[in-house]
Amino acid sequence: MADLADEIRHNPAAGARRLVAEYRDRLYQVAYRLCLNAVDAEDLTFRTLQRAIERIGSYRTDRNFFQWLYTILVNFRRMDVRRKAANMLDFTDDMPDAPADAPSAADTLAAAEDAAAVRSAVAALPEIFREVVVFRYFEDLTVPEIAQVLGVPEGSVKSRLNRAKERIRGLLSGTIRTEAAFNHNGDKT
Repeated sequence: MADLADEIRHNPAAGARRLVAEYRDRLYQVAYRLCLNAVDAEDLTFRTLQRAIERIGSYRTDRNFFQWLYTILVNFRRMDVRRKAANMLDFTDDMPDAPADAPSAADTLAAAEDAAAVRSAVAALPEIFREVVVFRYFEDLTVPEIAQVLGVPEGSVKSRLNRAKERIRGLLSGTIRTEAAFNHNGDKT
């Protein structure tokens, strides 16, 4: 390919046309296999051909011309990979590994919306009911502990909890699955 190199040196426009005609498709195929997408492969091919024309003086006639082009292409590709790697943000060090059975984003959003609806319903309760719900379901106190804090019999706490749950179910009917908020024992799930 010494004659192509000589042509590029002596008549750059004609030499460039010939270079593109003879090597563009072959370089593109190699670039596509490296990049795995057409846009990057086209860009890599163009830059390789452009650099070959600019640096034709460094081509040694004892080398295979396509291998010389291939070396230019690979060097550009490596620079691109390094540049992309340097520009990538790596958040994995800051984030814990998600468990395999982690809920989906949609499930998490739905749960957050349900929790907000429950908090609103609890806030709408009369204070006598709201306090037992807050202590039981938000502070995880047992019925005897709530009775002690409020200074009322345990039966009163149980009665208030049941009545509060009925009101909450009424406020939330059709909004969320209320059985998810309370299990059959009256405990928070």
